[in-house]
Parts: sequence; structure tokens; C-alpha cells
Amino acid sequence: MSKYGFGTEAGIELPKADISAKQRPKVETESVEKAVQAGSELGFVSREPSVRLKPGPKRTEPQDKVSIPGPKRVVDDFRNFCRSHNMTLWQGLEYLLDAEKGRGG
Repeated sequence: MSKYGFGTEAGIELPKADISAKQRPKVETESVEKAVQAGSELGFVSREPSVRLKPGPKRTEPQDKVSIPGPKRVVDDFRNFCRSHNMTLWQGLEYLLDAEKGRGG
């Protein structure tokens, strides 16, 4: 018998484990199929996990990340620029880079 607690006097006594565990009877596959059919007719749906796709658009080219710390006013101006032109941040960066290329820079 084991005692659990903080002191030698305190604790709880656990019942002895029953070694002869009862075996569950085998279920006929036909009765399981009938139960599944009845559940489907009542509107129950499978709880099995479905294939999970990544959210967002399908990527057409390799992806990477860039983190550029800088003055808050500049970062805020860039975000506002992208927002006002209805662009994502990467699209805004690409737009500015393309504009710079067009100037012969």
C-alpha cells in the first residue's frame, strides 16, 4: 500500500489494483456498420481530421523573409503607402524597386 502526501502521517490510501481486468467482448463488424449508417442518416458527421491546407494563396515561387528595423515614422509611412495603394508589404517593396530600376538607378 502506498501513501501520497506531504507528511508521513498525511496521505490517502489507494485501493489495490485488480489484476484480473475484464476483457471486452468482440463487436461484430456488421453491427458497427449498421450503427455508422444510422448515425449518417441522423446527420452525424465523421470526426476524423480532414486534410489541412495552408491558408492563403498558393505560392508560385520560393519564399523568404526580411526584417528591417528602422525609424517608426519611416516604417509607418511605408505601411501607409502600401495600404493606400492596396498592396501587401512585399508588393510595395517590389513596386518601389521596379520604380528605382526604371530611373536608371
